[in-house]
Amino acid sequence: MKHLTIATFAAAALALSSCAAPAASTPPAPVTDEASPTPTATTLPAGKFKLTTISGADITFTLPAPATHPAVAKLEAYRVNTGGAPVSYLVAEVDNRKGTESVNMYRVDAFDADGAQYTFSTVTEALSAWSPEYGSDYKYTSAAGKPLDDATGDALQREGVALHNEHLSGADVAEKATLILQSPTTELPTEFTRVSVQPSGGGEGEDATPAP
Repeated sequence: MKHLTIATFAAAALALSSCAAPAASTPPAPVTDEASPTPTATTLPAGKFKLTTISGADITFTLPAPATHPAVAKLEAYRVNTGGAPVSYLVAEVDNRKGTESVNMYRVDAFDADGAQYTFSTVTEALSAWSPEYGSDYKYTSAAGKPLDDATGDALQREGVALHNEHLSGADVAEKATLILQSPTTELPTEFTRVSVQPSGGGEGEDATPAP
């Protein structure tokens, strides 16, 4: 009987192993067409907002402020008396005692989920539209297009000028003030996705957030 040498045994073992089936590999995970969920826009409910500006002013405002708000009482009474078109108001309380530049609440832009923009600007623009017009025929016409006698027209025009001058100023450094803006759009959404404030004139807007 022949004896297998160690070398012969090793060669036989190598041959057997080379004939074995390869080990099964783990199949890759199936690729699905499911897309990642789209992030939803932040919801900002209409109401009270706050902002500390880059220059250090603290601002809170109501968007929109109701026409019954005490701060707009004289403005709304004037609008009614002149027959002017209604507006949406924005009432801002500005504390500029820690600020480094004056604040005039130049403009506020609010955006809804559909991308529509609602712009608030100085209330003096509305006052100019509400004021009676003195025509080339030397007669007054109200904002609603009705003729006015001279006494009524003069009185309303003087009142409009006084209100205009009252709302020209902003909040200087170290000062607190109530500033009022308006928008000709009266149908506003109940929620916004962004509220951007330009506190001191044109430039980049600063985002306001809901106030508690």
